[in-house]
Amino acid sequence: MRKKIGVLTGGGDTSALNATLKGIALKAEELGFELVGFMEGWRGVLKGGRYFTLTPDLIDENHGGTILKSSRTNLIASNKLDEAIENLKKLNISGLIPIGGDDTLTVGTALSEQFTTVFVTKTIDNDVGMNPPAGDSVDYSKMVNYFCPGFPSAASRVINAVRDLRTTTYSHDRVIIVEAMGRDAGWLTLSAAYGLADLIVVPEVPYQPDRLAEAIKEKHTEQGNVIAVVSEGIRNDAGELMITSQAELDAFGHTKPGGCSEIIVEAMKTRLPEISSSAFRALILGYMQRCGSPIELDRDTAINAGALAVRSLADGMVNGVATITRTDAGIEPIMLPIEQVLKRDETGHVIRRSLDPRFYDAERYHLSPEGAGYFRPLFGDLPRRRRNPEERGIEIGEIV
Repeated sequence: MRKKIGVLTGGGDTSALNATLKGIALKAEELGFELVGFMEGWRGVLKGGRYFTLTPDLIDENHGGTILKSSRTNLIASNKLDEAIENLKKLNISGLIPIGGDDTLTVGTALSEQFTTVFVTKTIDNDVGMNPPAGDSVDYSKMVNYFCPGFPSAASRVINAVRDLRTTTYSHDRVIIVEAMGRDAGWLTLSAAYGLADLIVVPEVPYQPDRLAEAIKEKHTEQGNVIAVVSEGIRNDAGELMITSQAELDAFGHTKPGGCSEIIVEAMKTRLPEISSSAFRALILGYMQRCGSPIELDRDTAINAGALAVRSLADGMVNGVATITRTDAGIEPIMLPIEQVLKRDETGHVIRRSLDPRFYDAERYHLSPEGAGYFRPLFGDLPRRRRNPEERGIEIGEIV
């Protein structure tokens, strides 16, 4: 009888999940393993959960999302860890590969204490791993999990959206507040610098409406229009999420963010009466950031990370995490022990990686040179902003 291994995808979906599954399925087939795919994340390993034999021909690595579907099921809060392990053993699963972000991996690390497990990270928030060692200089090669599969594709969507918005922003002298995902980390929001965002507001730095108003006023005076990109997870002076709907908690006890851009627009209208209130607009990018096909770098890295996870199971290395590393040769996945990648707090929850403060210029509300160095392998050099006629020195007459 062939050895069986299992795989599941948990939490929010990304563009690169099917690519990770493709890598896992290809390597499992090569090594003669039967691969069992569990549907809907951790829900799939509980009573009533569904599963099927997952083969490479079933997976399109260029198709976003996950063929296995997903959920935000918390086995710890529901006291279902033992049931999950018992069901895995009933199915003769010898090793499990959970793919997910901090919440999915929090459950996975608890399960790994009793069951053979290897992990692959994913999240568009890019908040799983460790930043480079502290210091004046940044050694990018020592960053644990350079990016999470799914992040580059989501960042490219933010970049494209912000860049495309400029045409309308310029044509109508708008001040547009764009809301990007990022409940606790500003990585995705910071990528908007490559879309030539004028101002960027991240959750790691306290939101100061008066300071932001001054920055918007300065930019508007300079160029007549402004795009500010803000993280959905920024908080008010009381430390509360700025949301426009009634607070709703997910399975892991997190308040679902959303709507801070609309709140900021109203605050800026009050503080900036010299700018017509009709110029202000809010735009929530929402699920457009996590849907659709992966970019090539994301797809290929995810495939390799998935294959590495299966190889590690075959070689007997368990409780490891396939992490993305930046080397002189490029970007590639390596397997690291779980304790080097997923630090946990006193409750056992995986501690999220915040945006490295060296990558963000809080005074300018923008990307720092070190931040540009981080993004360069993903998106190249920062593009140049198109100058408007006034900035080109074109003489513009006025009818009197």
